[in-house]
Amino acid sequence: MDPVQPVRPVRLEILSLVPTSYRQCSLCETLFHQSGAGKEAHEQIMREYPADLLEEHARLSAWVEKLSQRYGGQIEIRVIDPQSGLGLWKSLRHRVRKYPAFIVNGWWLTGWYMDALDAALEDALPGNLAPAGQPAGP
Repeated sequence: MDPVQPVRPVRLEILSLVPTSYRQCSLCETLFHQSGAGKEAHEQIMREYPADLLEEHARLSAWVEKLSQRYGGQIEIRVIDPQSGLGLWKSLRHRVRKYPAFIVNGWWLTGWYMDALDAALEDALPGNLAPAGQPAGP
């Protein structure tokens, strides 16, 4: 009898511009909090971003939350800022020029085509033998 191999989760990598603030750095957050400027500084930083970027980020966050609830440990979600070194490399490797871009086990799609992305995730889940398809292209 063959031992049961652990099932690896489906990897979903999301290339999307990510609003950043000092809260992503624990030392910075501590310094701002100690100075008393924490909440005000964070709100000012977030107000400086364009409204459409903040709306897209909120939409993406809500969708990622739904995916996490729907699939649990079956998928591994990683959000990558295309302005980071890894994000630049992924963008070049997959020829991504528009964001958000979604990469599912090497298959990629740009834009908000959630039905196609859901289908790719379903195809990539263990037990589905069909390949996820080919890139939808930029």
